[in-house]
Amino acid sequence: MSAGKSNESARALAARAWRYRLGSELEAANHFRILASALGAADASGAVVGLALEAAEDELRHAELCRKLVTHFGGTVSSQPTITSRRVAPAELGARERLLYAIVALSCVTETLSTALLGELVDRASDSVAKQAMQSILRDEVNHSRVGWAFLAEEHARGANDCIGEYLPGMLSATVSDDLFAADAADLGAQELAGFGVLERGDRRRIVRETLDLVVFPGLERFGIDVQAGRNWLRERVSLGPS
Repeated sequence: MSAGKSNESARALAARAWRYRLGSELEAANHFRILASALGAADASGAVVGLALEAAEDELRHAELCRKLVTHFGGTVSSQPTITSRRVAPAELGARERLLYAIVALSCVTETLSTALLGELVDRASDSVAKQAMQSILRDEVNHSRVGWAFLAEEHARGANDCIGEYLPGMLSATVSDDLFAADAADLGAQELAGFGVLERGDRRRIVRETLDLVVFPGLERFGIDVQAGRNWLRERVSLGPS
């Protein structure tokens, strides 16, 4: 494939990836808006509620950045992208436990992973427009992860029981696609794509493994959550896929 064709294909793949992220950012904005209201009703601190409200606004701004990047890389975006709310806490949990599950899933897991992945992408960015957008998003994602960790700390201080540990496999499966652990296909222009904000699967897999092992699981354990089921989930998937 010629250099020109390779660049064209890489930009098309980048546009597709940023289009997907646009939907994810809008979905996250909706989740944080709902969580902010629920946190207020659950007597969370004003600081935590404020962080959740800020996160909802941030995610809307991130969506606009994603929209601009889709266009920047030659793609098109529907005026009203379809948004689906995919994460649902187990029905058998009580209202407060469902809130804790939702905020751990969104902030402690998803946003913490996003922070790690974006950090790598910012380091590799070769496209100045993408780099600037990702730097802006990364600054916010750090605070978004703090929403969950801060509320988890408050609940732990109140003496809340571990209602998360046994559900970690389901939570992780809803966040991390099994496709991440599948055998690798040949990645098109991996270095060029990373420069546009798209990591190849092997790098994503490594970062997810390291972040879960070194950040997420130890963080949950610190607040009294038994993470063994989560570690087993990760170990099983790693054993089924490439190293």
